[in-house]
Amino acid sequence: MATLFLTHPLTPRPSTTYITINAPYAFLTPTGNGFFELFYYDSQGNLHDLGTFNVTSSTLAQAVNVINSFNQQNMGTTVNGQQFIPLSYEVVIGNSTGGTVQIPVQGNTILLDKVNPGYWTIVVSDPNDLNKLAYALDVGYKEAATVSGTSNLWNTQPTGTILQEIANIYHYTQNPAFGGISIIIMNNGTLIPWGYMFSTTQHSYGYYLSFILQAHTTTYS
Repeated sequence: MATLFLTHPLTPRPSTTYITINAPYAFLTPTGNGFFELFYYDSQGNLHDLGTFNVTSSTLAQAVNVINSFNQQNMGTTVNGQQFIPLSYEVVIGNSTGGTVQIPVQGNTILLDKVNPGYWTIVVSDPNDLNKLAYALDVGYKEAATVSGTSNLWNTQPTGTILQEIANIYHYTQNPAFGGISIIIMNNGTLIPWGYMFSTTQHSYGYYLSFILQAHTTTYS
């Protein structure tokens, strides 16, 4: 007696391809429901929106949970004499040389875990400043620096408030660890406070990105 086996062809998974972006950095900003908008600025300051993507990364998911939990815990409190400002975030992807960024994708999913940890990180700041930060990183800026503990910036609002919140989130969690307590000085003199995810128990993040390296070697007092 013959036995008949019916087989169904497996649906092939999309192959991994790369999006090449001609800019020093590319950015992912959350749009809700787990999706992210991928964008960058060209050297003339023109915005290029490349569409909405799903993103696979256990590290990103863990970091977003930390940021959301930190915001919820501190909502309604006072920091630096000002009402707590919920931290917002964006993913920054670059490399050690600048010029172009390559992002691995599979279908409509960005494979962030396949990017070298040293080439990407998560930046936190005032929600009103993240787009300015992206513009500055792609188009150009005067300086990136770490803010000294004696700087008058700590006494300003909202800059000092965001810096204090970044210091607080550093003490809030160590996996992933956030810190930085830094600023970008834009070409027009605008100061943008920011911090970033710099490590998990397994990897260090963003350590090849030039604006992070510059901030670590320069002090703003």
